[in-house]
Amino acid sequence: MIQQNTSLHPDLHPLLDSLINLLKREIAVYREIQAAITHERIILMKPSLEKLLESNGKKETAIVKARMLEEGRFKIIKKIARVLDLDENQINLSTVSSYADPDQERELKECRSILNGLLANSREMNQNNKELLDYSILFLQGTVDFIHSLLSSGSACYMPSGRMRPITRNGKILRTEG
Repeated sequence: MIQQNTSLHPDLHPLLDSLINLLKREIAVYREIQAAITHERIILMKPSLEKLLESNGKKETAIVKARMLEEGRFKIIKKIARVLDLDENQINLSTVSSYADPDQERELKECRSILNGLLANSREMNQNNKELLDYSILFLQGTVDFIHSLLSSGSACYMPSGRMRPITRNGKILRTEG
């Protein structure tokens, strides 16, 4: 990509430094999310409601942090777009990189690459956890259906109270002597 002249934009250098700093913080948060997803998988294999709630809380906190950082990134990108007189909806890290000095360009590309990898890996891990949960739900639904069929059939052995249904006897017992 052709390197743009950054001397024409004196306000750009600090904005790019801020963007790089923010991207590095986003990387740390996405690593935190990835660790939470990995931990969630372990919990799903040996479920514990308390541990699952704790894991969800950590993951939700990390996601809120990621959203806040993302909003900060959008604000910096808007400022960069204004400085460069570009449409803020058309600007991306590749475009911004072309206006950066060589060190900033390298850091921006590195951050973009790391973030892309983390996001792709997190999506895959979430999909695996979803499949595990879907299987668990399917298994539980089969169990509930089985229990329901036992309770709704006339020959069920158990009453709704959980006690065994008394066996009704058909016919008479004859006792003969002799």
